[in-house]
Amino acid sequence: MHDSGPYKPVRALARGVALLQRLNQLGASRPAALAQSIQLDRTTTYRLLATLEAMGLVQRSGSSDVYVLTDGVRTLSDGFTARDRTTQIVAAHMGKLFPQVLWPTDFATFENGAMVIRETTHRFSPYSVHRAMVGRPRPLLASALGRAAIAGATDAQREAMLDILAGSSEMGLTSRANMNDQVDFIVSDFGRRGYAWSVGGTDSKISAIAVPVKTGAEIAALNLIFFSSAMGVEKAAKRFLEPLKVCADNVERDLADLTSDA
Repeated sequence: MHDSGPYKPVRALARGVALLQRLNQLGASRPAALAQSIQLDRTTTYRLLATLEAMGLVQRSGSSDVYVLTDGVRTLSDGFTARDRTTQIVAAHMGKLFPQVLWPTDFATFENGAMVIRETTHRFSPYSVHRAMVGRPRPLLASALGRAAIAGATDAQREAMLDILAGSSEMGLTSRANMNDQVDFIVSDFGRRGYAWSVGGTDSKISAIAVPVKTGAEIAALNLIFFSSAMGVEKAAKRFLEPLKVCADNVERDLADLTSDA
C-alpha cells in the first residue's frame, strides 16, 4: 500500500479493493479460496463480498457458492482515459526532473487553439508564485509551450492547429498570413536553438524554455519557467535544457512502450 501522507489508510476499503483485484485475477472463485489468497478470515471475506454484491460489483452464483465480477466493475475504469495514463507517466518523470532544476515545469497539450496545462510542479517549487496551474490555457504562438508544440508537430498537425487557432477568438483580426510568418520563425528558431522560448509571453515577469513531447496523436510540450530578472533564456537553456530534454525523451519512451504493450 502506498504512503497516504497525513491520513491513516482505511483497512476495510483496502481489503475490498484487494478482493476485487484478486477476483479479477482468479476469475470465478469461492470465498474460501479468496480468503486464503489475500490472507483474510472467512467471516471478513463474506462480509466484503456481501458489500460488493450490494454495490453491484460482484455476483454470487445462484447454484453454488461461487462469486464473479459483474459489468459494474467497468464503472471503476471507464472514466480512465489514455490522457489520464499519459499524465501519470509525465508526472512521474517530472517528479524526477524537479530536484535537478527546482524551477517550476509544466506539461501541456493542444486543445481548442491553445496549450492546456495537464501536469505541473508549481506546487512544489520554492520559486513559484502560481499554484493552481492545471487546466490553465497558454497561447499557442506567444508561449514557450505553444511554440515547442508547433516546432515538434508534423506539417499536417501544424496546419490543423493553425486552422483551429484561426477560428478561435484569441487571434482576433490577425491574418492567416501573419500567423504563417510567426510559425515559420518559430520553426526556424527552434531548429537553430533546439528549444522554444518566451519572454513575458503570459506574464511580464516570467520567461520560459520548452521542448516538444511526442505522445502519439496529441501535440504536447514540456517547459521550465523562471523569473526574467534571474536569468536570460540562453543561460536557462545552458543550465537546464539537457535535463529537460532527458525528461521529454523518457516520457516519449514510456508512452511508446505503453502503446506497444496495448
